[in-house]
Amino acid sequence: MKQLKLMVPTNQVKQILVCTFIIIILVAYLKPMAKKQKISRENHNAQINQPVAANPPIENVAKFSIMDFKFQAVFLSLIAFVFYFNTLNHEYAFDDTMAIVDNDYVQQGVAGIPKILTTDAYQSYLEHQHGANQLAGGRYRPLSLITFAIEQQILGTANTEENTSSQAENSKAIQAEKEIKLVHDMHLRHWVNVALYIITIAVLLYFLRNIVFPEAPVIAFVATLLFCIHPIHTEVVANVKSRDEILSLLFILLTFIKTHKFIVTRQRKDLVWAATCFFGALLSKEYAATLILLLPLSIYIFNKQGIGNSFRLCWPMLIPLVIYCLLRFSSVTEMSKGADLNIMNNPYLNASVSQKLASEIAVLLRYIKLLFYPHPLVADYSFAQIPYTDFANPEVWISLLIYIVLLIALVYFYFKKSRLCFVIAFYLLNLVLISNLLFNIGAPMGERLIFHSSMGFCIALGWLLTKASEFIKPNAIANGVLALCLLFITVLSGYTTINRNKDWKNNETLFLHDVNYASNSVLVNIDAAASCMKLAKQNTDTTARKEWFSKAINYFSKALSIYPKYGIAYVNRGLCYFNSGIPDKALADWDSARVLDPALNNLAKYLAIAGKFYMGRAMRSVKDNNPNEAISAFKKALDAAPDSPEILFNLGIAYLTIGKFDDAKTALEKALQFSPGNAQILNALEAVKGNTHAN
Repeated sequence: MKQLKLMVPTNQVKQILVCTFIIIILVAYLKPMAKKQKISRENHNAQINQPVAANPPIENVAKFSIMDFKFQAVFLSLIAFVFYFNTLNHEYAFDDTMAIVDNDYVQQGVAGIPKILTTDAYQSYLEHQHGANQLAGGRYRPLSLITFAIEQQILGTANTEENTSSQAENSKAIQAEKEIKLVHDMHLRHWVNVALYIITIAVLLYFLRNIVFPEAPVIAFVATLLFCIHPIHTEVVANVKSRDEILSLLFILLTFIKTHKFIVTRQRKDLVWAATCFFGALLSKEYAATLILLLPLSIYIFNKQGIGNSFRLCWPMLIPLVIYCLLRFSSVTEMSKGADLNIMNNPYLNASVSQKLASEIAVLLRYIKLLFYPHPLVADYSFAQIPYTDFANPEVWISLLIYIVLLIALVYFYFKKSRLCFVIAFYLLNLVLISNLLFNIGAPMGERLIFHSSMGFCIALGWLLTKASEFIKPNAIANGVLALCLLFITVLSGYTTINRNKDWKNNETLFLHDVNYASNSVLVNIDAAASCMKLAKQNTDTTARKEWFSKAINYFSKALSIYPKYGIAYVNRGLCYFNSGIPDKALADWDSARVLDPALNNLAKYLAIAGKFYMGRAMRSVKDNNPNEAISAFKKALDAAPDSPEILFNLGIAYLTIGKFDDAKTALEKALQFSPGNAQILNALEAVKGNTHAN
């Protein structure tokens, strides 16, 4: 069966072209208007002491300008909406399962907020999977989960208590109804994600115009536009779970804005707002820790304060930081024993010290590549999509050279009190948190992880493009070149973003696409296989079901060829074999899974099903008077359920029938161990002993 592909409606393309074409007109006037406004301000200052006419001329009345913040904010908001409006009817995908679908605290609505504030972000999901914390330091990011819980309260909370009635368990209609509601609920969540992204864009524009580049609104606009349209942000916006990234950056920007407002006004309310925003950033994600350095650095550069005084002005931020640390340390559980020995949680487990360092440095170059050329984009880069490397790889040295140059530039611009110092620092400090250099983050890299650093990249690129255009004379041509450059980038980014958004509709569209570009990722292969399994179960056509199960088996096999110790892959591949009518291979897979971890989720249930299946086959052979086939089936049933006295008893009787008395005795005695005093078993043993004596 061919995979269905969503097509981009032609009106989407038209909207992108219309919006981006406006950029030509907008940018063509940006720089001239900026100069006019500067001249206007100078004239105003020169004439401020002159007498004011009783009836000022009409032409002196303020007129609308495309340099206005409101106009630019609305314009950029429209661009962002055009880029992401095809996500508004999306379903759930990837980490949405952990954060929303299988998160009982979220599903309880506002009643679950106390639990959200006092537990690990993945606690409820881990309880569903009968697992424990697999990541060092845990994950404490309650703010986004709280927004999900509030949405759930509005949408209608779900009953998270398990219904044990057989009618509820077997009712496909009930499950279908729950799925429909879940998908419908996700539509609202996607609207919220897009809205928060648009708000972040507007706040970024304000931050750049008023704090970073107050005398260069063109750079502020260009940098914000580049950030707004960057395709690497598709995961952050299109995957609802990644709302934590958006909230984090939003509150970080608000912290900067409110802090700098306090420095100007010296009003306590502005300081309180700054501390509150900082606390919100911390509750969103760990990136806010960088503000401990970035906030005083921004005061040092933008307000020309001494570095010592800059730090002193920021000391009140220690209050929300201490509160956050207390909440985090009291809520997050320790990593489960042996979790760091699982390569799926520790991607550099099998690497030598030099390989680990070289690989981490090489990954930093991959981030730069994606920032300049965001293709292909994939949801997961975990083991073993990115192979280990060493210092013989030229990419390692190129990456190292680039970052050494950035560090030198950081120091140089620091002493110059240049705004580029802050831009580079913002990029590097956020990057180091997700680089694995300081601590293991559980994966080599991820597109959502570069979201914060991409802001620094886009600001630097916006500055570079604007400054480069100033070398072109006359100004009209320079403005046209800059406008055409931005138009080209916007159209290309729009095409890439809208097409990538389609992949994020649900798990099936996402992983069946990404497996073509991340074929060495164990998790992508596992998730592609799971998607095929879901499509097989939804399909009523027998041939189509077999095709989907066959594809799932292939993806599971690929994952196991990369990582043979992935127990859950054996469990689910076995289920595919069983549903495809190949029970012997299913039992072999479940045996392999049992050797790796007998407590794997659903393994006991599937083994019980296999035991009943082979028991039924054995009893049919007994009925057909074919004891040898019955014995073979009983053995397989016993393999699935080795503690079953019923299977052992029937196996003993089958041996007795063909005269294998020793084997019969062994089977029956073992059956008696699991069912002491069982009259049937005792009688059968007497029969075995009688036949043994007779012989």
